[in-house]
Amino acid sequence: MLENLQFISETELTRWVREHLDTGAKALSAGYQGKTLLFDEQGHKLVIKAALGNFLTRPINRALLRHEYRVYQQLQGMDAIPICYGMANNEFLVIEFIDGQTIRQRQPDINSEYFEKLLCAIKEMHHRQVAHFDLKRSENLLITQNDMPKIIDFGVSVIYKPGFHWINQYLFKLASQFDFNAWARHKYQKKMDLLSQQDKPYYRKTAIELLSKKIKRFYKDKILKKIKF
Repeated sequence: MLENLQFISETELTRWVREHLDTGAKALSAGYQGKTLLFDEQGHKLVIKAALGNFLTRPINRALLRHEYRVYQQLQGMDAIPICYGMANNEFLVIEFIDGQTIRQRQPDINSEYFEKLLCAIKEMHHRQVAHFDLKRSENLLITQNDMPKIIDFGVSVIYKPGFHWINQYLFKLASQFDFNAWARHKYQKKMDLLSQQDKPYYRKTAIELLSKKIKRFYKDKILKKIKF
């Protein structure tokens, strides 16, 4: 069901998605899990995510889209989060198009307000009991024309569950620290020796990150050297 989308009906939008889903003309990205389309009609732009896969995997991928929709509902009203209009025909996730660039394409200055506002957005997101878990990918962080941060792609985000859900709560805590670590790495462009005293409390490597680093170093130092000609 769609909400606050007045220029096109849900039926018309669903028909448009089905007409373009198997073509490459309107595709922003595509993978084995799904496809993202750009709707650019009648002076309006939307981002539409559709689940792909066979009869076994498509229901799972569609469930992941519905999970992402629940995340957007929980974060509704945040300036740093795109507007989500709902699920068209309970199949296609419909999101506001953001006119901006990734921070890989346009790196904000370390002293700009961008990172301060992004940190505030991450804190607000956690306060609303959502942790993104994949902010290390620069493609998930946009900078608008007026230098505002926008966070996108909540496919692997964790929603905190109160009560006796210790696995979920552990993942939420882990994902929250991942978010802060990613923020610090983006701000300092991975030059963590430049980390200011003010920002040090936010950056703390997790056990998983430390283990991953050791594995990568072992692979680079031991394995690659052996297979070089």
